[in-house]
Amino acid sequence: MEKILPYKCLCGGTMKESVGHIEQLGIDFGLKPIEVCTKCGEEYISNEVMIEIENKCKKLGLFGLERKVKVTKSGNSLVIRIPPDIAKFVGFNYKTILSLLPIGKGKVELCAVS
Repeated sequence: MEKILPYKCLCGGTMKESVGHIEQLGIDFGLKPIEVCTKCGEEYISNEVMIEIENKCKKLGLFGLERKVKVTKSGNSLVIRIPPDIAKFVGFNYKTILSLLPIGKGKVELCAVS
């Protein structure tokens, strides 16, 4: 049975306990307890679950891979640089052919083409 929690989401909605599938950096952490807003659907995980995810990522050497990169210009094209540790993690190297797909306003997906 769902348990309604005594606090509200940032949108003002009611929070309820649930279970959700957690995946981070391509690592499947399985089903974990989460809190879900009944109004906007936003999902929150507990500090304990976040610490578990961080510890596993640290153990695998993946913690802290996120980088902020600046978009630059080359001719009429915009250019981003992929830091070497991220390139190594995702398997990109010099001359890798990538598919660039817009997936929403301000979001793109990069995938290596086989």
